[in-house]
Amino acid sequence: MAIKTIELDRRDSASYRKILRRGGFLSASYLSGSGFDIDSLKKLALAGKLDAVRCAIGNSTRWYYSENQAEMAHLRGLV
Repeated sequence: MAIKTIELDRRDSASYRKILRRGGFLSASYLSGSGFDIDSLKKLALAGKLDAVRCAIGNSTRWYYSENQAEMAHLRGLV
């Protein structure tokens, strides 16, 4: 999958965020608070080694990463 880009309006963002969480994706801000290097995660996603969703909500952009793949990258020392 690599990176999937979604454009939403503010009304749809809350419901789509719940869908992403149920699908195993965590927000970049949550992962950053847990000690993950977000720049490394983004580089892995751009290289196609990590699944990510880029949500464009108006002028704001939020990234969501696959929880399982991010954890495996962290355990391997890639993040």
